[in-house]
Parts: sequence; structure tokens; C-alpha cells
Amino acid sequence: MTIHKFFRLFSLSVASLFWANCGNDSNPQFPVAQAANPDSSSDAKGNSSSELSSSAVAPESSSSDTPPQSSSSESASSSSGVESSFSANSSSSSLSVSSSSSIPTYVLARDSSITCETFWQTVPICSKNYDCDDLKNFLKPKQSVSEKLLTFWEEELESCGAIQLLNATVYGISPCASTRMKYKMKCSNDSTYLDFITDGNLAYTSENEYNEAKGIVPKDLVESCPQEDFALFSDILADVQKELYKKIVDELMIDSSLTETQIKYLENLLDRENKTLKVGLAPYYLENRPVERSNLNYMAENWFDGYIAKTKTCEDGTPEITERYKQKYDAILAECMEIIRNNVKTAVAGE
Repeated sequence: MTIHKFFRLFSLSVASLFWANCGNDSNPQFPVAQAANPDSSSDAKGNSSSELSSSAVAPESSSSDTPPQSSSSESASSSSGVESSFSANSSSSSLSVSSSSSIPTYVLARDSSITCETFWQTVPICSKNYDCDDLKNFLKPKQSVSEKLLTFWEEELESCGAIQLLNATVYGISPCASTRMKYKMKCSNDSTYLDFITDGNLAYTSENEYNEAKGIVPKDLVESCPQEDFALFSDILADVQKELYKKIVDELMIDSSLTETQIKYLENLLDRENKTLKVGLAPYYLENRPVERSNLNYMAENWFDGYIAKTKTCEDGTPEITERYKQKYDAILAECMEIIRNNVKTAVAGE
């Protein structure tokens, strides 16, 4: 019995040792399971490195407004694929920035050393396509232009709202109903252009310059003479008053039928020292007042709220009076003479 018991105990001991060894190999909580981590952590580092490369590309993709479906599988398959994708994204990003957040830059076609940028400007709407300064700038240079367009510029300038703007300066209230955005081009030569054309990165300062560069020949072209000395209604009236002075003095000297009251009225108009009329807006007004505070637009048939070029310089280089100025001068003179005659008659009736 003793031998059997001993053998039995020995067998149980061997069996328990055997099962204990088998449990140590398979239990994941034992240090044996930790031994596999170094290999897996190196794989993880490799994966995180790959992810960093991918994230370095991502900002370029997002900034270039490309769709978020970046091909991670292609990036993982080859490093050259990532570089190619990065280059493409960088190019796309720079194009997007220049088209959305940066101002396009051009060079003048006639002088590539001059750079230009376009911009929008808020201007008041006075029922005109161009403001007074724009139209003056159109008429100042010598250029080949259609006669119809040249006439259009002159007519627009004559009614460009100059006195309205003077009135706005006095009262601080805009004479225009609202504002609009105007597209302009500012260049490094300190010039601003409105009637410009861009072609690629080249900028042409006018339609005429573009047509000439492209060999386009519009019909009915005329060679314009540079216009200058732009005059308001009050400026033309000042010239008219000098002529009125001569006419009134001559009438006083030769017309013996004038009554004392009529002579007094005429004398009150005259500034004999300066050989003109005493009041700036006479004979419309007999007291001094600024033109922007007058109601000449209701009183004068030949009133205009803009500018007329007084002189132009053509081929011989000698300035001459423009036809438009002559016509307006003659019309204002005739109107003033009629007002004076009527006032002389009124003076007779009032005696």
C-alpha cells in the first residue's frame, strides 16, 4: 500500500507540473505576452510616420479647395506618389490663392516695367456711367477714336454732376441716390485707368490701345485733339460777362433814348475797373451768391451741370477754342442779352 500511495502521489506531482508549464505559454496576462510588444510598437511607429507624411499634405489639399477624398492608399503604396500629389496640391493651392484671396497683377503691354492691379471702388451714382474726372481723362490724350464715342464722352462730361458735387461739399449731403462699384486699374506709374482691357497678364489702358496691338481697325475713326481747360457754366459766364460789358458800354454811349432809370440799371451791372460785370452770376442774379447755392438750373435755359473743354490742341500745336465751347458761349451770351433787354424794359415800365 505504501508503494502504491507513493507512486500515485508522484504521478499527481508530474501531472500538475506539466499543466502549469502549459498554462504559462498561453496566458496573455503573463510577461510572455509583453515580449511581443516591441515588434508591434515599431510597426505602430512606422504607421504614425506614414500618417504624419499624409497630414503634411492635407493642409495643402484643404487650402487649395480640393475635395477631401485624398487617396491615402496611393500615398501608402509609394513615396514618389506622395511627392507627386504634394506638388500637384501645392500648385493647385497657389492658383486658388491668387484667384480668390490675392489681387491679380498685370504688366502694361506697352511697358512691362510697369505693374498694375485691379480693384473695385465705391462711387456715387448720379445717373452716369462715368464721373467727371474719368471723362476728362478720356478727352485729354491724343488718340484714334470713333467720332460717335468722342461725342458721347463730351456729352457725358457736360452733364456729369459737377455742381451737384460742389453742393454736396457745402451741405455734406450726397446729391446722388445711391452708390455703385466701379472697376479700375491702378499702376506703378501712379496712373489709374477705367477703360482698360486685360489679356492674360497684359493690360491695355484703353480699347484703342488694345485694337492697335491686335491689328483691329474699327470703322469711323477720327484722330482726336487733346482737350483741356475744362470749364463750368460759371466759367463760361465769366467770359460772357466781358463781352456783355463791351456791349452795355457801347449801348450807353450811342443810345440817347435811355432813361435815367435804365442807365442806372445798366451802370449797376458794370465793374468799370475790371471791365466786366460786378456780380459773378449777373445778369441772372444781381447779388453775389455761390453757383452751387443758386437755382440757375431753373433760370438759365443753357445751364449745364458739368464741364466743357474750352481748348484743344491739334497737329500744329496751337490751342484753339472747341466748337462745343463756342456754341455754349454764344447761347449763354444771347440768353444774357435777352435778360438785360427785358430788365431795361421793366425799368421803363416801373418809372
